[in-house]
Amino acid sequence: MLKLTKRLSAPKPGSIGEDAVRWAYRIALGREPESDAIVRSYADRVGSVAELRDIFLTSTEFRGQVASRLKEITPPQASGFEPAMEIRCPDDDGLRERVFRHIAESWSHFGETEPHWSVLTTDEFKPGQIEANLDAFHEYGRTDVERFLATLKRNDVSMPENAHCIELGCGVGRLTRWLAPHFGGMTALDVSPGHLSLAKRYVDQHASNVEFVQLKQLEQLDQLPRAQVFFTFLVLQHNPPPVIEALLDGLLGRLDPGGIAYFHVPTYSPDYRFDIDEYLAEKEDRITMEMHALPQKDVFRIAARHGMQPIEVLNQTNPQREMANYFLMQKR
Repeated sequence: MLKLTKRLSAPKPGSIGEDAVRWAYRIALGREPESDAIVRSYADRVGSVAELRDIFLTSTEFRGQVASRLKEITPPQASGFEPAMEIRCPDDDGLRERVFRHIAESWSHFGETEPHWSVLTTDEFKPGQIEANLDAFHEYGRTDVERFLATLKRNDVSMPENAHCIELGCGVGRLTRWLAPHFGGMTALDVSPGHLSLAKRYVDQHASNVEFVQLKQLEQLDQLPRAQVFFTFLVLQHNPPPVIEALLDGLLGRLDPGGIAYFHVPTYSPDYRFDIDEYLAEKEDRITMEMHALPQKDVFRIAARHGMQPIEVLNQTNPQREMANYFLMQKR
């Protein structure tokens, strides 16, 4: 029987009708009433549709159903009892460069075979379907840039006029095209010649202030122009921890005082572990799309090295309890 959180009133003249009661059961509770007698009781005692709605929506049964559904669709949050991820990587430039070279080779392959799908991995962006869905693909880029601008606005952070932006992992230019109007100039980096070629062809139709640069070695980071903004989204996650660290270290180092960094990176996965020797032995000769994480403590350690002040950190958690963060920081 329907469990109420408040008593029904005495019978009222001018009932709402039995059909309304039956449909309230079906729509609110997803079932038929227990009996015709119960339907008549509600029909006689409830004076309006608004009152009937309130009775059902505040009932214990309805609330229980809502709570159960929310539990199903809401990703579990971090509890604070999670163990540390196991990451083993000596501070060795040679090993780090080997890992970077492997990632660059993999993404150069994707740039030749599945450039759009490798950026957003849904079937509609595979080579055989991309032409019909190209406008939607680039429209997603507008949304991601608007999120960046909204984050700045929410935190009262403004970019200098004619600022220069370094974008890491420009891919085929889906974000670059929407970023370019907000800057005096841009340096768009990627490791894949195929992606860069498509990016230049697309972005040049909309902007003339972007220089596209192939990142062939990590040491190139020290040769990049000074910038006031560093931006990257859905890129760092495809690099193992030592490469993520090197990229953040190099690019945060190119920011001028007052410079802004906005970047997205996974920071926790319950089953993630990384051992550089095992990784090279297993992955170095394989073309794969990989997913990695860098603990928050390491992100903050690198940021502190460059005098970066965290302004906002937004959590993104999925049903597997994997956590990624959007970081907004500013150089002191």
